[in-house]
Order: sequence, then structure tokens, then C-alpha cells
Amino acid sequence: MSTTVPDSGTYPFPPGAYGGCPMAYRERRETAPVSTITLPSGDEVLLATRFDDIREVHTSQHFSRNLRYPGAPRMLAAADFGEDPNSLTNMDPPEHARLRRIVQGAFTPRAAEKWRPQITEIAEGLLDTMLDAGPPADLRSAFAFPLPVEVICRLLGVPAQDSPLFRKWSDLLLSLTAADTDERMRAGLDFSAYVDGLIADHRRRPRADLIDDLIAARDEDAERLSGDELANMVRGLIIAGHETTANVISRGTLALLRHPGRLAALRAAPERVADTVEEILRVEIPGHGALLRVAKQEVRLPSGAVVGKGQGILAPFVAANQDPRRFPEPETFDPDRADNRHVSFGIGPHYCLGANLARVELQVAVAAVARRLPGLELAVPESELTWAAGSRVCGLEALPVTW
Repeated sequence: MSTTVPDSGTYPFPPGAYGGCPMAYRERRETAPVSTITLPSGDEVLLATRFDDIREVHTSQHFSRNLRYPGAPRMLAAADFGEDPNSLTNMDPPEHARLRRIVQGAFTPRAAEKWRPQITEIAEGLLDTMLDAGPPADLRSAFAFPLPVEVICRLLGVPAQDSPLFRKWSDLLLSLTAADTDERMRAGLDFSAYVDGLIADHRRRPRADLIDDLIAARDEDAERLSGDELANMVRGLIIAGHETTANVISRGTLALLRHPGRLAALRAAPERVADTVEEILRVEIPGHGALLRVAKQEVRLPSGAVVGKGQGILAPFVAANQDPRRFPEPETFDPDRADNRHVSFGIGPHYCLGANLARVELQVAVAAVARRLPGLELAVPESELTWAAGSRVCGLEALPVTW
């Protein structure tokens, strides 16, 4: 099967309508499901666009996250977080399994559920403030971002007044724009110094929060996280713990406003919030890319395409979630789907550690918005909504609403 298309295209591709799955993924899925693209670094890699191929790339032991050897494909020409050997996202088994085994107890469904009362308290307080101020409001800045930021601050014992700092750092570290290279490097250094200081302070003054749990965590062989592993874990939690969740809250609210019948159904049956959130996650995944992988040997994918030894491949979950072979009428927003096993949190060994906590946050947020804002509607025409560009995360710049 062909692995090229007439115009190989430069990644990242522009998003589809409402910041959705890029049209390039949909077009290639039928004509060239595994095709060549050019990364911001100038390197050429393959792009997988079908569910079964994407699942194979992320679950097969024949693909590696080790991109630190000379000549390995790179997302960016300059240094990137994909090069840090102590980062969980860059590890292969058995090192990856060892690290997850040490920390997984802090991320169980039971551990996440313990946070539901506090998350609910935060959500209600933010909506109280928004309602007291009156309409219109930017739901993104007034609710969608402050909620997960406050949660991660409490979870990790991070001073809430520092949140503007790590929001700035995470925005730069997620950028794919070459012009941000120097700023991105400075942000990485500043962020690392901040987290190192945070951990040192926790060692001096334990707070019984997640950082303390990670400091004390060990596996059955009594092995602890190394200092670099711990610091990388905390940095990853801070970024993933607010950036993606906040964007899903904004995008999910917009999806419900665009489908008023579904919003009315949720208000009439709030116990269906979990199903609604799962469909929001499937359709409104904010990351349009994926972590690069390299084939350790020649691999034939389910579509018939062959990935050569040493060849890089990008297998985005947003494309998998839109494959009609797996999800009938994938562009339809349907919380009543009978089988909605999306892959928005990943699949395989690198499945998102924070998935359980994110689900609790999203369920609380969506339920609270539906219940507390019965007259919610956009304060501007849909055509005036703008989307962030040049980042690994595709989110709304603002979500102006009234009620």
C-alpha cells in the first residue's frame, strides 16, 4: 500500500472546523492511510491515520520512544523535551514499567475519587464568582483554566500564586513555532529550577500531598524514584494536569452549546454526565499530534503499510477517534454511543497516568456548568471564535458566553 501522497504536507496541519481533527488526516485515511509528512525540524516521518494502525504503533514492542541517538527524527530542530532520558514519556520497557510501577498507586480510580469533593468545591466557587460578576464572561479564563490549575496546585502543594508562571512555561514548552526556540529553552531551564526548589521545600517541610507521596513512593524492591525522575514526573504533572484538561472543558462546553439537544438531555438526566464526558473526550481531544516513535525493525501495519527499521512515525489519537471503521459517523457528537472506547488518554504502556483524575475533573466541570448556567449561550457568533495555533495543543483563545 502506498506510503506517500502527491503533497506530503508540513506538520502541524491546520485544525478542522471548531478546532477539530485536521482535514488532512481524514483525506489521507482513505487514499494513503500511512503517508509521508515533514516535521517542523525538516525531518520526514510517516503519519498513520487509521485506528488499527495507530493502536499497533502505540502498543507494539517493535516501536521505541528512544529518539536520542544520532540521526533520530526530531519534532523540532532545537532541543525538545523528547530528548530527556529521565522523562516517563521517553522511556521504553523495562525502565518505563519500573517507573510506572513505583508511582501508579497515586493515580488509581480510588485516589482520584478522593479528590471529587474538593474539585466540586473549587468548581462551585469559580461559578459563584462568575455569576456574581454577571454576564458576559470568558468561560475559558473564568472557569475552564482556573479549575484544573487550582486542582493541580492543591494536589502537588504548589502555591496558587505561582500558577501564571507555570502556565507561561507550559505554553512555551508545548509550542511548535521555531521563533520560540530561545524562549522555549529559557522556559525549560526556569521550569526545572522552579520544580527543583519545590521538591526541596517538600523534603524540608512535608505536606501530605502528591509530591510527598512521590518522594516516598517505592516499588516492591524498595526502589525509589531518582531525583531526575521525580523532577520530571512533577513537571509532567503540572503541564498535563492543567493544560489539556482546561482545553477539554472549554471545547466540551462549546460542543454542548453547538448541540443544544444534548445539553438539554444532560440537564434532564445529570447522571449521564459520564457518558457525555466520554464523547467530549473522543471528539474534543485538544492534542492533534502524538509522541514520535521509531521502528526498531521492519513492521507491517494492519493497513498493509510497511514501516522500515529506523523510520519515524506519528500516530495521532485524534485521527484514531475519527476513524469510521471504529466509530460509525465519527463526526456526530453522540453521548449515547454504545461502544465509546476512544483512545484520547492513549493506549498501551504510555496510557495517561492522570486519566482517572482528569475524568473526575471533567465530570464535575461539565455537570456544574450544565446545572448552574441554565441559560448559557455564546456571547459572540461562532465565526468570531479563534483557536490557538502553533502548539501541540489546539484550544480556544477565549470562550465568551452569556446567560
